Amino acid sequence: MASSSLLSEPALGRRARWIAAACGLLSLLPSTPARAEVLARSTLFYTVPRLAQLQITGDVSQLLTLSADGSAEASYEAGYVDSDPDATVLTLDTTEAWDLSARLSGDWVCPGTYDKDENDLRIRISNTPSGTIQNGADSYVTLGGVDLMILSDGAGTSNNTVDVQTQVSLDWAQDVPGAYSIGVTYTLVGHIP
Repeated sequence: MASSSLLSEPALGRRARWIAAACGLLSLLPSTPARAEVLARSTLFYTVPRLAQLQITGDVSQLLTLSADGSAEASYEAGYVDSDPDATVLTLDTTEAWDLSARLSGDWVCPGTYDKDENDLRIRISNTPSGTIQNGADSYVTLGGVDLMILSDGAGTSNNTVDVQTQVSLDWAQDVPGAYSIGVTYTLVGHIP
């Protein structure tokens, strides 16, 4: 019996080596059939242009129409008349950093030969739009013939609503009866920060 156990051990060893070799060959064979693969790449380019859009809505046409019903007298006593807080609504859209400015478009058109002082017109931003209010424009500021920056931001903006309230000084002794008008120009300028 001792001799048969000696003979079976080397036979088991050879068989184990053959099984291991066969498993090694099987692991080299692909598990799925090989397929051809081709890659192609396309690069898409587009350019974002520098765009800015400014829309003005609202109605200040009745701002200077004072009625003799007690309200006009009260405005004269106070020394000014205010428009509604959102009498002028500016809507800003830009693809880059921007500045919003305002200036007078000319002098007052007054009745007769009267020359109303341009400083009698003041504006203020009455809401909290996106951006940083400049030059104290969240309180009433006077305008001149040169652009006054009133709001700015270092990034583009979309559908940014800016409410502008107007105030006009009144004086019993100076302001003669009749129709008055004055223009305000708002400018939106985009720039690279």
